Amino acid sequence: MSPLLVVILVLLVTYKLYRFAYDKPPNTPPGIIRIPIGGSYWMLLWGNYKFPHLAVDYYVKKLKSKIISCYMGDFFAVIVNDYDSIKEVLTRDEFSARITNAEFIMDRAFGKKLGIFFIDGEKWQEQRRFALRHMRDFGFGRRQEKLESDIMDEMSLFLEILKSGPAYDGEKEILKGNLALFPDILYAPAGNNIWNIVFGHRFNRNEHDVPRRLCRAAVMLLRANDPTGGAIFQRPFLKHFGNMFGYKNHIKANNIMKDIIRKYIEYQKPTLTENDDRGFVDRYLKKLKEENKLDSFTEEQLIILLIDMMAPASSAVPTTITHVIKYVMHHPRVMKKIQNEIDNVVGTGRLVTWEDRKHLPYVEATIRETMRLETAAPLSTAHRCNEKTTLGGYEIPADTTVFTNLAAMHHDPDLWDEPEIFRPERFLKEDGQLGKDISLPFGAGHRLCAGETFARFNLFGTLALLLQNFNFFFVEGEPSSLQDKLSGLLVTPKELWIRLELR
Repeated sequence: MSPLLVVILVLLVTYKLYRFAYDKPPNTPPGIIRIPIGGSYWMLLWGNYKFPHLAVDYYVKKLKSKIISCYMGDFFAVIVNDYDSIKEVLTRDEFSARITNAEFIMDRAFGKKLGIFFIDGEKWQEQRRFALRHMRDFGFGRRQEKLESDIMDEMSLFLEILKSGPAYDGEKEILKGNLALFPDILYAPAGNNIWNIVFGHRFNRNEHDVPRRLCRAAVMLLRANDPTGGAIFQRPFLKHFGNMFGYKNHIKANNIMKDIIRKYIEYQKPTLTENDDRGFVDRYLKKLKEENKLDSFTEEQLIILLIDMMAPASSAVPTTITHVIKYVMHHPRVMKKIQNEIDNVVGTGRLVTWEDRKHLPYVEATIRETMRLETAAPLSTAHRCNEKTTLGGYEIPADTTVFTNLAAMHHDPDLWDEPEIFRPERFLKEDGQLGKDISLPFGAGHRLCAGETFARFNLFGTLALLLQNFNFFFVEGEPSSLQDKLSGLLVTPKELWIRLELR
């Protein structure tokens, strides 16, 4: 081969690689360089392997744009990082679609497009409308007296367990003397509270292993999934490599939840009468009996819908409470201020109720500040642009995956003074009352987390109960650092033993 031909060949290959690395659809946002097979995803992993969303900050600064683009494997994607663009994505119809045909998503749902998270269009609207309308009647999305009474009973039992110690083997795994394993210790009450809405009953103390298994599976599921979809989304054949990319835990966790839910649906069926209205499942089972029901209403759809509703509710509250407790242990001034507020408003003669929430602004401000700093779902759940449109002056092609970088927005110095500092007072006005909250831990718009109201009240009630009755202390050798957390679709604290002392 002549030297000239070699030079031409090298130049041609170099040109092709250059075009591959930097080419993107015209007039789209500035892009992260991509390399073969993994695209820009490799660059995010190179920047921060465990928490790739943190690597996005580097490229936002480098590209000098709050809206950037990249390739997740072969798939073109856009990441929005500022408040205005995020609100626009979350509230515009063009961005309300989902990625519905990924293999690993359908694998967990009987090989079909089911549930409420990963479907869109008319089917999503039907299922979401039915779920919200009926679950609200049982206290999911608005306050309901019976549910609040049941939750107070659950909280009283939880307090008794913490004070009296474990009564059976399952409790002995998570409670030893005055040491409690967080967030595990919170799983039974959290799981029981959402179960009550769905099935219309709670498990007794000696049955707490069921809601505990449900919550553990929910956390496993959310830890198993990369917020960007990860390698399995880009190259589906990688799911055959066991748990190397989280697939095994993804399926295992889903199967645990499916088995539990299916089992209790079967228990519910024989006792269902026309007059029964115990919980959401009764309403859905009645819908399945209708002759003119829509084809989208099936028992398989019910099972995956319940996973989509229960997994976030049963995992987010325990893990967020654990984040809050770690923060207040690192900041004793805040713990003391919360306890003083509770003592002055409620005292010690009764437990804190949801009705006290409006009179305990500092408790609420501490929760908000923790959720800002520790954004549970940093990139939220990916959206899909369902038609060609524009955003921030850039063109967005149809079927583009769009990520809303909530974590970046929650740490934006243009919105938050000293954003890395834990300071609950930032959510309070000069008179000490709660001010406007522009944080978006639950998202917004069409895909707003359906359980936001339920979660916020439970976060308040659980934290207030704990700090009303206990002081908290780190245990030597346990993962006490605020950086001791695990990645996933939901960022969660590592399990740790915490010492509780009665006040």
